[in-house]
Amino acid sequence: NISFLLRILILIFNKRNTQQYSSFFYKMFFIAGLFDLLSILWYVTAQWIYVDQIFGAQFLLDISHNNIPNLFYYYVFYFLYAQIFTIALVSANRACAIYFPTSKLVA
Repeated sequence: NISFLLRILILIFNKRNTQQYSSFFYKMFFIAGLFDLLSILWYVTAQWIYVDQIFGAQFLLDISHNNIPNLFYYYVFYFLYAQIFTIALVSANRACAIYFPTSKLVA
């Protein structure tokens, strides 16, 4: 649900200066959430233009000679890698938290 994700991102952003929400996990979660929101918006825009043809068939024929279809492809392609990278970073962070808990590091 987009509204739930947006609400979580706003909560993390507003409380980013507190000790609980200033950790690396929440920073990476926030970045991954932004990538998700941007991907959803870009996908919906592409659907409206190419599938639903809200601007008409002539508009679709006019932009097919430009680089706009390439922009859609590059956005999806590179942001997919960015999402995978943030998931890998969050997973590595959680693995370090399990293997090296802060209670053992302090003592």
